[in-house]
Amino acid sequence: MIPLATCPRGSEADVRRSQEGEAARICYVAVMGDIYGRDLAVIHVDAFEALAASAAETLLKALFERDLSGRVLDLGCGAGPLSQRIGQRGFPTWGLDISPAMIALARERLPQAELDCGSVLEADLPQAVAVAAVGEVLNYATAHDPRGLTHVFQRVFEALEPGGVFLFDLAGPRRVGVGASFKEAASWAVGVVATESDDLLVRKITTFRDLGDSAWSRSFEEHRLRLWPAAGVMER
Repeated sequence: MIPLATCPRGSEADVRRSQEGEAARICYVAVMGDIYGRDLAVIHVDAFEALAASAAETLLKALFERDLSGRVLDLGCGAGPLSQRIGQRGFPTWGLDISPAMIALARERLPQAELDCGSVLEADLPQAVAVAAVGEVLNYATAHDPRGLTHVFQRVFEALEPGGVFLFDLAGPRRVGVGASFKEAASWAVGVVATESDDLLVRKITTFRDLGDSAWSRSFEEHRLRLWPAAGVMER
């Protein structure tokens, strides 16, 4: 059995693998940071991009049905799965995400794409024929202030060309699973404890990621999302 040693917090470069006799100690790096740090971002790319891929097909259908051509904005773009599929069909894209780690992965995947790191509440949105905000992007953006939803809608309206398309989703009360869940692959594992109270969903996420050479990174994130009933959205 391999004993575990406690390591100081830091980056992946701080991981150490030491030898004590025949037993190798694995050093875990515990990281407390903003949402979608490097560990969770890498895991998300590996296993949680199906929704964005499906949304891309829905958006493409709407664009072709309306005979639209021009730029598509991908708000909360993550590592760029939606932008990638939209771009492959000939549409220029512009992606925005609040996570530097996600934007870094998106730039690796789409080196020629326009990508910015920032908030959907503040970043300047260029003119476009379509805007996508899928994967609970607006739930995250409005976690601390529900007025943010109206603000985002207004900003999107101003960015869209006449006849443009806005594709978005919003998680509602009792729609998202609560309780504990766990998922793993050969090089990572992620555990989530989710609680819901009134219009707030809190996810406490612990990840483990294989860095190679018997070293693993352990990270923790707490995500807060505002839940939106359909009636509340329509009022905006």
